[in-house]
Amino acid sequence: MKKIIFCNIPMKKDLEKCIYISDDLSLPISGKAVSYPINAFLEKTLSAEDELKILLLVKKDGYGREQNNLEAFKAEFLEANKEIGAKYEFKVIDTDFSEEKAVHELLMSKIVDEIEDGSHIYADITYGPKDLPIVLFSALNFAEKFLECDIDNIIYGQSKFDDDGKATNTKICDRVPLFYLNTLTNVISGDDPTKARKMLKTLLSI
Repeated sequence: MKKIIFCNIPMKKDLEKCIYISDDLSLPISGKAVSYPINAFLEKTLSAEDELKILLLVKKDGYGREQNNLEAFKAEFLEANKEIGAKYEFKVIDTDFSEEKAVHELLMSKIVDEIEDGSHIYADITYGPKDLPIVLFSALNFAEKFLECDIDNIIYGQSKFDDDGKATNTKICDRVPLFYLNTLTNVISGDDPTKARKMLKTLLSI
């Protein structure tokens, strides 16, 4: 199967490895300690017949820490895929760490350019600046609507932090419902506010 994997690469120093749990039977995970939750998921779900394009979203802040985190992802994925043997390629999509509109537009354009028609898409949005998931969701909405892609899983590694800043109660979650909540208003039409509110509540209750 042709799959596209997105992963946000953080800019912070010293990524912590955690063992994630899953309460969702559709999200099996390996149980190994990982820095990137999606690698624990991929180890349990990949097959040798899969063809992966792994798109690593990197923000450059001038300190260069993202490069170590990029290499850490690659090493972790290779370990997860070692016994499976899925075909893969890595591609880096980098943009400046900036809130300028032009940077957001450039990032979305680069993402869409790499999405192949009819792909199954997976993403890990655990890390990265707050604008990154918003741009990514917009690109995925375009891919689903116009490129005949399926948005299968959007992984998020949820955690609490103790007084020393150490991650605890780590679990893996699927943010696909949040993605569809983001696009829900696209199916509502008309110019009557009362009817629009009623239709929104009806859609949310399904």
